[in-house]
Amino acid sequence: MIAKRKTTAKQTWPLALLLLTAVVWTAESGSNQSGNATPENRVTPTIRIVDQYGRPVASGQPDVKSQIFDVTVGPMGNEFSFAPDMVNISVGDTVRWTWESDFHSVTSGTPCTEDGQFCSPDNMHCEAGTLNNTGFVYEFTFTQPGMYQYFCALHCFAGMTGVVNVLPAVRPLPTPRPRPTPWPRP
Repeated sequence: MIAKRKTTAKQTWPLALLLLTAVVWTAESGSNQSGNATPENRVTPTIRIVDQYGRPVASGQPDVKSQIFDVTVGPMGNEFSFAPDMVNISVGDTVRWTWESDFHSVTSGTPCTEDGQFCSPDNMHCEAGTLNNTGFVYEFTFTQPGMYQYFCALHCFAGMTGVVNVLPAVRPLPTPRPRPTPWPRP
C-alpha cells in the first residue's frame, strides 16, 4: 500500500508542476507592464456614418437589421424588364439593381415622367435618363415609407417599369425591466 502511494505521488508531481507553470505563465503574459510604466493613451478615430448622399445618418448608428434586395435590370430573355418588378422592403433596406443587358436606366417616377427621388448612376441629373451597360450596379437605400415607382428612361414606353414598396420599420417591443424589490422596513 505504501509503495502504491509513492507511485501515485510520483505520477502526480509532474502534472502539478505543469499546471503551476501554465498558471504562472498566463498571469505574467496578461500583465506586460512594468511597475513604473505609464499607461498608454490611444486615440480611437471617430467613425462617421453617412447615407447614399454623403449626409451624416441622424442616429449615427448603422441599422444592423437592414437588408439588401437584388433586382436584375434587363435580364437575358426579357431585356425590357426588371426582375422582380416589385419588391417589398422596410425602411432602411437597400435595393441593388444589377444590369444584365445594355442601354438601361433606373429612374424614379411614373412611367416616362421622372420625379428626381433617385436614379442611376449617382442620383444626379435624373431628368437626363443616363443609360448604363451590362455589369453596372446601382444601389439606393430607402429611408421613408411609401410606394416608389421607377422605370428605364429608354424603354418606359415598352413597359420596363418597377415598384419598391417601403414599409415602416418594425420596432421591437421593449424588454420589460424587473420591478425593484422593496427593502423591508425596520
